[in-house]
Amino acid sequence: MPIPEMFLPEVVNGKPNSLYDIYRDANHIKQRIVDLDYDGKDKDITNQTQVLCKLSTVYRDLVQNGADAISFFGGEYVDGDSPVGNGDPSVGSDGSVEAGSHTVVHRWVGDPTQPNNEDMGNFYSAGYDPVFYIHHSNVDRMWKLWKELGIKGHNEPTDPDWLNASYVFYDENEELVRVYNKDCVNIRKLNYDFIENYKEVFPWRKSRPARRTKKSQVEPTAPVETVDKIKFLVRLNKILKVKVKRPAVNQSEAKKAKANEVLVKPNEITTPCDPEYAGASAQLPHNDMKNMFMGSSALFGLTELLEDTNTDGDEYATVTLVPRTRCDDLTIRSSWFLSWPKL
Repeated sequence: MPIPEMFLPEVVNGKPNSLYDIYRDANHIKQRIVDLDYDGKDKDITNQTQVLCKLSTVYRDLVQNGADAISFFGGEYVDGDSPVGNGDPSVGSDGSVEAGSHTVVHRWVGDPTQPNNEDMGNFYSAGYDPVFYIHHSNVDRMWKLWKELGIKGHNEPTDPDWLNASYVFYDENEELVRVYNKDCVNIRKLNYDFIENYKEVFPWRKSRPARRTKKSQVEPTAPVETVDKIKFLVRLNKILKVKVKRPAVNQSEAKKAKANEVLVKPNEITTPCDPEYAGASAQLPHNDMKNMFMGSSALFGLTELLEDTNTDGDEYATVTLVPRTRCDDLTIRSSWFLSWPKL
C-alpha cells in the first residue's frame, strides 16, 4: 500500500495539514506499493510480484524468523551486559520485525535527497514525520498478530527483568511518565484494539515460499571455503560465500520443533519470494554516523528453509552474505556467524 491519502496534502480546507511532512521520498508518495526488500533502489518488477514478495516477507517476520521470544523481540541482555561482542550471537540481535520490515519502511519513506535521509530514514529525525506513529502502531499490530497465531513459542518473556523494563515518555500534558513492559502486553488494558479478527487466515499466512523442486536446483560450480578456513574479521564489501557444518541432519519432526535452527546472516537471494532467501537485516543510521561504531547481530530461521530447499540432509549449509547498501565499513565476526541449538 502507498502512504495513506490523509498524510499527503500540504493543505486541507485552506489550513496546513498537520499530518504532512516535506521530507519524504517523492517517488514513493503516491500509487507506489511499499517495497519490504528496499535497498535504496526501486525494482523493475510488476505490482503483482511486489505484493507476493511483501506477503512472503511478513510471513518470514512473524513465522519463519519469529519462532520464539528471542527471535521475535531480539536478544536478551540485562543491565551490566555488553549488548554485543560477548560470543553469544543472540545477545544484541534485533528482532525479526525490527530488523526486517520495520526498518525497511523507515528507509523507504525517508527522503534520499536529504543529507541523512531525513525524516523517517534516520534515527534522530524519524519521529518528526507523523507517518512514524501509524508505522509503529502497525508494528504493535504485528506483535499482537504474532502472539495470537497460536504457534508454540509465540509467547512474551516472563522474566521479571523484561516485565519490569521501563521507558520514559512525555504524555499529552507534556509531563514525563514511566511506562513498563508489563503494562503493555495486553493492549485491551490500554483501551484500544485492532479491528481484524485474528482467527481469519490473512494472505501472508499462506505465503510461505513454494518449495524448490530438485530438478530446478543446480550444484555450485566454484569451490566454497568452510568457515574454519576463513580469517576473521571479514570486511563485507562484496558477496561472501562460506560453508558451515551443521550439528544434525534429517532430524525428526519433534526435534525440528525443539531445535528451531537459526542462521545469523542471510542467504543469497533473487527475491524474497524464493525459498533460499533467509531474510535481511538493516539498521537506521544515527545522524551522519561519522566516527560511530555500532555492533549488531541477527537471527534467521533455518528449519523451513532447509525443508523448502531440499537441503535438510546436507552436512554443510552454504551461506551467502550479500551486502546491499552502505556496507563499506561492515565487518563480520566468526563468533557471530552461526548459532545452532543444543539438543
